[in-house]
Amino acid sequence: MISALEAATPIENELDRIDVLYGFGVRMMGIAYSEGNSLGAGCRETTDGGLTHFGRRAVDRMNRLGLLIDVSHCGDRTSLETIEASRVPVCISHSGSRVLWPISKCKPDEVIRACAERGGIIGIEAAPGTTMVTDDLVEHSIETFMRHFEYCVELVGIDHVTFGPDTFFGDHAASYAIPGGSLLVSGDSEYDRIVPEYVKGLENLGDFPNIVRWLVRHGYGDAEIAKAIGGNTLRVLAETWVA
Repeated sequence: MISALEAATPIENELDRIDVLYGFGVRMMGIAYSEGNSLGAGCRETTDGGLTHFGRRAVDRMNRLGLLIDVSHCGDRTSLETIEASRVPVCISHSGSRVLWPISKCKPDEVIRACAERGGIIGIEAAPGTTMVTDDLVEHSIETFMRHFEYCVELVGIDHVTFGPDTFFGDHAASYAIPGGSLLVSGDSEYDRIVPEYVKGLENLGDFPNIVRWLVRHGYGDAEIAKAIGGNTLRVLAETWVA
């Protein structure tokens, strides 16, 4: 179990709060969660000014302490500048390919490549509506989910792709429409608004073994499967966490 925050927003403009969070056991932290903050822009923002000066200082502090940096919910420019600024690999812990599903939460090839070139990884996401494909607007399933996996493997190699299902036991889709806290805000694309009730074959965390079954059925070898289901992540953690 790894204690993590999806965004550094709680530190506000106080750099030393990163040290406090590290002392509490946090070992992974995102730059921004969909909305902008003092570090950079979130993926839902209509403009992205990139990593701020404070954000660069925060990246340096996280590198020195040993926190894995996540850009899953960042805007594209903020993602690229975070990857460039970090001295160690950065992760995209839960996302997919924007080529296959054009929503702001998925990443363009440029960001996925940049992350991989610096040693990082992308985890393929299974929150309802996130890793669908444009030629099937009806069903979100393990098949569309794995199309994102195979696309990213073809793009950057299996050493840089893993799984970040981003799901839980319960009604995930319902959480998108909580009054006052909706993740679906005005200005998103038509694809953002397609939200199935669940992902067929990956309804909750208990279905994670279905990913391994799919990989075996489609001819992946033991070494490749070991990398994809955890080996790549362990490598990045070893390069990121300091003693």
